[in-house]
Amino acid sequence: MRNNKFFFSIIAITVIIASVTLTGCKGNKQATAYKPQPGSPFGATYKAPCSEPDTDDYFTGLGIASGSRNRMDVLQTAALTNAQNMVRQKMQHAYKGAIDDYSNYIGNNMGSDAQAKVERGGTQVIDRIVNDTKANCGPDFSAVDERGDVNCFIGIRISKQQVTQAIANHLSADEELKIRFNEQEFRKRMEENFQKFKEDK
Repeated sequence: MRNNKFFFSIIAITVIIASVTLTGCKGNKQATAYKPQPGSPFGATYKAPCSEPDTDDYFTGLGIASGSRNRMDVLQTAALTNAQNMVRQKMQHAYKGAIDDYSNYIGNNMGSDAQAKVERGGTQVIDRIVNDTKANCGPDFSAVDERGDVNCFIGIRISKQQVTQAIANHLSADEELKIRFNEQEFRKRMEENFQKFKEDK
C-alpha cells in the first residue's frame, strides 16, 4: 500500500513538472512571436536596401523603381533618377536656407538682382553635381513577385563639402557679384546650413 502511494506521488509530481514545462514553452513562443506595433496602419515594416540617413558630411538619397524583371536595365536608370531627384530637393532646400541666412546677415546690401543671381548660380551647380552622381549602393533587386515584377533599390551619396566648394568657386568667379559678395561669409553660411540639414528617416 505504501509502495502504491509512493508510485502515485511520483506520477503526480511528473505530471506537474510536465505541465509547468509546457506552459513555459508556450509562453516563450508567445513572447517571441511577431506583434505589430499598436496603431501602426502598415503592420510589419522592413528597412529598404541602400537606405541611409543624411549625415554631417553627406546628403543621401534612396531611389526605388518597380517593374518587369525583363527590364532591369530600365529600372536601374529610373531608380537612380529617383534618388537624384530626392537629393536635389534636399540640397536646394539647404541652399535656400544658406541664402536667406546670408541675406539676413548683410541686410539689404546685396540687392534682389544679386540674390536672384546667387540662387540661380548655386542651383545650376547643384544640378550639375547631382546629374553626374552615380550609385553609391546597389542596384539591389527584390525577389520576383507573382506578376513577374521586381523592385530596384539604388542609394547615392553627395559630399556636402564638395557642393559648398563648387558653389563658392562658381559664384566668386562672377565679376558682377564680386562687388557685393563676401565669399568667405557665404561659404560659412552654406557649410552651417548643409551640415545641420539631416532629413528625418
